[in-house]
Amino acid sequence: MTAVPEVSATINDLLAQQQVLIHSITRALDNFKKLGRNNYTAAKVRARIASSKEVWTQCLRVHSALLQVIPEAKRSTYEYFQNELFDQAKDIHLTTLDYMAECLEALAPTPPPLTANQASGAACGHGPLASSFSLAHLPPINIPPFSGKYEDWETFRDRFTSLIIKNPDLSAFARMHFLSSSLAGRALESIRSIPVTADNFELAWKALESRYENKRRLVEMHVSALYNLPSVSRESASELSELRDKANRAITSLKNLDRSESDILSDMLMYSVTQRLDAATRKAWKLKGGDDAQIPTFSELDRFLDSRARALEELHPANVDKQARAQKATSATASGASSILCPLCKAFHFLHKCQVFLKKNPSQRLEAVKKANRCVNCLSDKHAVQLCQSKYSCGTCRKRHHSMLHVDSDTSTTKDTSTAKDTLAAENTSVATASIHDAAPITTLFSSAKVSSMPPVLLATARVRVGFPSKSPNGRTRVVRALLDQGSEMTFITERLRQGLRLRRVRMPVSISAIGGVDAGTCRYAAEIQISPIGQTSLAFKTTASVMTSLTKYTLSPVTSPVQWSHVADLALADPDPTNSDLIDILIGADLYGDLLLDGIRKGSRGQLLAQNTVLGWVLSGPAADPQARPRTVTAQHCSNTPSLDEELRRFWEIEEIPRAIPLSPEEQQCEDHFLATHWRRSDGRYVIRFPFKTGPPIEIGNSYHSAERQLKGLERRLNADERVATEYRAFMEEYERLGI
Repeated sequence: MTAVPEVSATINDLLAQQQVLIHSITRALDNFKKLGRNNYTAAKVRARIASSKEVWTQCLRVHSALLQVIPEAKRSTYEYFQNELFDQAKDIHLTTLDYMAECLEALAPTPPPLTANQASGAACGHGPLASSFSLAHLPPINIPPFSGKYEDWETFRDRFTSLIIKNPDLSAFARMHFLSSSLAGRALESIRSIPVTADNFELAWKALESRYENKRRLVEMHVSALYNLPSVSRESASELSELRDKANRAITSLKNLDRSESDILSDMLMYSVTQRLDAATRKAWKLKGGDDAQIPTFSELDRFLDSRARALEELHPANVDKQARAQKATSATASGASSILCPLCKAFHFLHKCQVFLKKNPSQRLEAVKKANRCVNCLSDKHAVQLCQSKYSCGTCRKRHHSMLHVDSDTSTTKDTSTAKDTLAAENTSVATASIHDAAPITTLFSSAKVSSMPPVLLATARVRVGFPSKSPNGRTRVVRALLDQGSEMTFITERLRQGLRLRRVRMPVSISAIGGVDAGTCRYAAEIQISPIGQTSLAFKTTASVMTSLTKYTLSPVTSPVQWSHVADLALADPDPTNSDLIDILIGADLYGDLLLDGIRKGSRGQLLAQNTVLGWVLSGPAADPQARPRTVTAQHCSNTPSLDEELRRFWEIEEIPRAIPLSPEEQQCEDHFLATHWRRSDGRYVIRFPFKTGPPIEIGNSYHSAERQLKGLERRLNADERVATEYRAFMEEYERLGI
């Protein structure tokens, strides 16, 4: 894995840095003694004490970093933990401080004896004795406890700084005592591991500042306060004053964070835009922030949204209209209960089943459809006939209009056909009627069935990063949507994904069977892939995946978002939007399924979703319909045209006829000969042909030859100067040639 060397390098750097610090701590006392007692001064001793404390603070930070990057199970393999070097350095450091403190005390001048007035003042609680007495008993100072809420941090920080840190009468131990006594909740947990000693006060205070002195978070909090100011519902002086005070308080807080008026306007604009982003995009924007000290500008947000929009356009193919897919699969017209209001009688039924509509003749029906602004082909109110995606048309004349709107010149025939259709639509059954014409007799079958939709079921999907198992020359990876299928013996990917990653395929024929042993075809090729969770490049799973043109037609009809289920609302999902219609590019089978599972299953009540914890995140599966919702009713109308036997025989004889020879021009004949001589067919069924060039008069192409020659020679000079680049370039071009691109 590529991230392992980086972690190892980090550990080695930390160990080397810690070794230097421990050596400095060990030599501090010897170097101090080399000065000689006759050369000791109070200023020198204080400087050595301050230097020792600074080195110890750095040593403590590096030790904490080592504890974070090295797991407890592996610490015994490092000499640093085996020999307990940190504990030894701590003892040496304390010994050094004790010796220096004794030297400093010996250098302090002896205080003069107290006069009668000083003694009486001390007895009354004044003077230096009273100060030392106050420090010994640590009297309570009223500071509201800080529990870790960001909105309380600035108040706590200012009060504690003024009353405790800037109080010259308090020692470092007293400050540490007050700090630990003034914290609660998450704030107290953040320094609980730091012992309550005088030397650790600065370390504890810096830990709090690094945790809560988040300028970006504080600015966002104050801008949010401006946007959420209470509305003044009536003419009231108190409410107006309260509104003004809260607004000025937020603006003053922003100015205290060094935000100018232009910066405040930019922050408000950026907050307004980010609040309208979807959850996944807002999370990506937060993670992009990185350094908390840097407050992003609106131009940075604009560039981020532009780059994300471009990435999503490449990642997600254009969605196929759901209504068009439903028409292609099962019906010519499908509508929900919300769009079946009849424009004629205003009742809740489809137009083609309206009795008022059925009693009209075709001409009157056509006029009624146009008056209602409906499509004359499928009778939908969603689009015009020019945008109709239905593959069906009139069963009589094959033109783009509904069969019930066909107007024939033969009145008797039109009347008979219309009556048959009216009877069919009214009885909601399946019948067949014959409409006879001299030109082309056609049998038209209409069927109408009313069914109740089954509750949608959510399958386990996830977003994963797919790439080449080893370090690829082009380093390509892609985030795709995956379907976790324990019933599959192996993993599959689409040909589209393989070509996008330019994975090398190998021949590995595999027979595929579906439910009931039905033969689903043969997969001829496979490719090596590596799957890893998004954001965790150090965790990867390698496998050999079979390559297929298409994996599944799985799409989910519109349902309630799974996050509205209370038992899965707080989970980090592997697929942020499992209800969308994005294509499945990888099917993860049982060869990897077991490696992805983690402990943890979240169940709801009967008939609700189930959540399974995996290394990719939580995956959802199970019924996805809202249990409180009433079942939907879908009405479908299916039309199929069956040509007569005479029409079929006529077409057969037309196919068998000898084609008439069409004379070709010289250029057309040359193109035909060029195609026959140079074309070939690839294994995936696609044709390849050389570009045809004219051999007639020369074409004026300008002076491009000399420019191309200079570029080629410049590339050759660069490759000759750097052998490593030349080797990588040749390897890339050879692989490019092998892939046939």
